[in-house]
Amino acid sequence: MSKTTFVRDITGNQHEVNDLFVVTKKGTYTAKNNTKYMMVGLKDATGSIDGRIWERVDELEGLFEKGDIVSVRSKARLYQDRLQLHITDIRKLDADLAVCDIAHFYPCGDKERSLLQEEYAAIVKEIKNPHLKELLNTFTGDRQLLDRYFSYPASTSVHHVYVGGLLEHSLSVAKLGMAAASLIGGDRDIIVTGCILHDIGKVHELDILRGFRFTDRGRLLGHITLGVMILEDLIRRTDGFPQDLTDILTHIVVSHHGLEEWGSPKKPMFPEAIIVHHLDNLDSKVMGVREHMKDNMADERWSDYHRLYEAKYYKITSE
Repeated sequence: MSKTTFVRDITGNQHEVNDLFVVTKKGTYTAKNNTKYMMVGLKDATGSIDGRIWERVDELEGLFEKGDIVSVRSKARLYQDRLQLHITDIRKLDADLAVCDIAHFYPCGDKERSLLQEEYAAIVKEIKNPHLKELLNTFTGDRQLLDRYFSYPASTSVHHVYVGGLLEHSLSVAKLGMAAASLIGGDRDIIVTGCILHDIGKVHELDILRGFRFTDRGRLLGHITLGVMILEDLIRRTDGFPQDLTDILTHIVVSHHGLEEWGSPKKPMFPEAIIVHHLDNLDSKVMGVREHMKDNMADERWSDYHRLYEAKYYKITSE
């Protein structure tokens, strides 16, 4: 199903808007005259817009949830000098989208994915340990797995929430890992391989074909458990892979969140695992704050409160 009307195209009063969007927020309220209405946030790759449902609220509120890709029938109206959609019908999309269509609904990163893929190939090529190189070649040769790795976001709402975000995050952590190995030491190949594979479970934890959402397996098992399962499968398909390296890489995947309360059943227990954990945390936190500040500024200098990170953030502007 093709998308033709984007948020950036919506202009003017009474302009009909009948297309697909992602639901970013949903709430049901009671007006002063004691009638129910719904407030709905909608977005696509070009921007966001608010909508209101004034009629058939009881019927429509059960047909979609936050995070769904929905088919909307509406008219654009100006309300307090801001465009808003008056929605007459809204329903969850029942069909899967093609991977190539996902970019219509979610932004891509600032870096071209083709360049990131070339960067991935160059980093793998630099691996000298023959067992780790063969393992990454096994991964690269699994076309379905690699396509997901290249296309998926790193999360649904926290950081790198865009097409190709998982690849960009993993490469950022890998490049930071190379620098750390040069500056403070450690097995460079183990660090880089651990960085590339630390979040591999997200290709099964998440789904993108009906919007960025968790799969049932993702909710039940989480990306750390799924990552171990994927790693074990790749190792089984890699001839002669040593048991000690299996345990080392598995520990990096298991411990990369650092603490049990953050989802890791084990703390990092050797320097390379400590490096992967802290660099993963650094990249995800910094990018999470930057993405929050793009759309959630209370004024020119301060962001709105970030509920997960429990802070407001200050925007430094160059003179």
